[in-house]
Amino acid sequence: MRTTRLFALTAASLAALASQLQVGAQSPQQADAFIARAAEALGGAARIRAIRNITVSGYGETAYMNGGGNISASPDAPQKWVSVPEYEKTIDLEHRRMRVRQRNHQNFVFAGVAGYLGASSPAATYLDGDIAWNAAQNNRFVRANEQAAHARRIDMFNNPVALVRAALDTAPAIGNIRRDGSRQVADVKFPTGETVTLATDATSNLPAWVRWTAHDENLGDVTFQTAFTGYLPVKGVMLPMGYATVIDFRNVVQNKLYVDKNAVDESIDDLAAPADVRSSPIPPRTLVADATPVTRGVWLIHGQGGANSILFEFADHLTLFEAPSNQAWTKAVIDRAHATVPGKRVTEVIVSHHHFDHTGGIREAMAQGLTVIAHKGTEGLFREIAARKGTIAPDAIGTNPKALKFRALDDHLQLKDAALQVDLYHVVSNSHMAEALFAYVPAARLLVEGDFFDVGWELYWWQKTYADNIAYRRLQVDTDVPVHGRVLPIAQVMQDIERQTKAAENLCARMQSAGVFGPGCPVKTPSSVTEAAGR
Repeated sequence: MRTTRLFALTAASLAALASQLQVGAQSPQQADAFIARAAEALGGAARIRAIRNITVSGYGETAYMNGGGNISASPDAPQKWVSVPEYEKTIDLEHRRMRVRQRNHQNFVFAGVAGYLGASSPAATYLDGDIAWNAAQNNRFVRANEQAAHARRIDMFNNPVALVRAALDTAPAIGNIRRDGSRQVADVKFPTGETVTLATDATSNLPAWVRWTAHDENLGDVTFQTAFTGYLPVKGVMLPMGYATVIDFRNVVQNKLYVDKNAVDESIDDLAAPADVRSSPIPPRTLVADATPVTRGVWLIHGQGGANSILFEFADHLTLFEAPSNQAWTKAVIDRAHATVPGKRVTEVIVSHHHFDHTGGIREAMAQGLTVIAHKGTEGLFREIAARKGTIAPDAIGTNPKALKFRALDDHLQLKDAALQVDLYHVVSNSHMAEALFAYVPAARLLVEGDFFDVGWELYWWQKTYADNIAYRRLQVDTDVPVHGRVLPIAQVMQDIERQTKAAENLCARMQSAGVFGPGCPVKTPSSVTEAAGR
């Protein structure tokens, strides 16, 4: 009986393998037919080839930090959204150029007026073949790197007509044509190196979605999938009225676009790269990490390339507070730590909170075998990150994820030996980061923090949270040592918080007088845990 069952399973496996081989061994005629059917559904190959340009105008929303900026690290945390009230993508199909202009508003409280209300002029990014550039201040343009050009070519394909037009024009390699439920699916690799997977509806042959994979500093390889919905005809071509992009991290809806208007072959600006952009070199990536002593056994590591980290020297090892910005910067920070204290190695990294700008280098820290010390509520997220591969760009974890070394903090954790004492505390009374921690060095009365305060903030929405945490823990603080900003005496910190809070209150008053009601208005006073605890 056992032998017969094994044979049956083997036969079934062989049959499945044979089926897969037949599907994977498509002829050029099958590949051409796949694109031809999609082109015909969109308006016909001749019409698609004749189009000069397309402009998509609308509005939408984007997931803040790809879902990595929520108040909690829980997968059930409510998503923070960035509103995009103005969006315009112009694609010059004749010359393979593109411009995207959009204005963003944060639909949550944070520290900049422009992010809260939207900048005075929309942000603009450009592509001309293999040259990418951005609009800058004073009507200047700044060239972007090759990674930006690659990402923008993918974004150009994130339009079904532009994608099929490129397939008609460039004869890409098309393979692995297969059926997936009600979809016909194929992998499309373009001569410029971009690879996408295109799905068409098996009945209408209209493009249903496009999928691609890109690098993310926190998550490694991230798969994006954009669905096209609500096709309507415009000048003989079918174009969607809705776009929704989902990523393979917690099924986050990465962005949504509602189309107000699809314009075909209308007058557009010249999108050719300006001569000064075309002649300028691709900007190099410069990383310069310096170490400035704060007190005995404590350094601020700062410089060009990323946010601050703080170095603690214990008797036989080193500990970093924060692995921010990106992997390359965190490697530079670790190298600077080793150069600052020769003979001792960094063995652990304290993470203030899970937001992706504060954990952009966590994959480097994990790859170097550092123990991650963070609030217990973030452990699940860090285990997800540790398990994700990174194969597209230089990535510290790469194809061989390591087991995460994690040390959890609940309310208080003390790191202490003969050389140094550092107390870690759970942040309370803070609506920006519910699962955060800060460090306190009692010998020097230092408070080490990320996003408690930044001298560069314009607005402050959390009023008494800084003082409330100090009072709740009964600490004596003389100096603030931040991940963002510079080392300051606590008296100046409190003065700046008062100034920033007043600015937020004034902004709310201005908005209310104009009949506009934004998130966080009127400015709230956080519930005081010291009162509840009788402290």
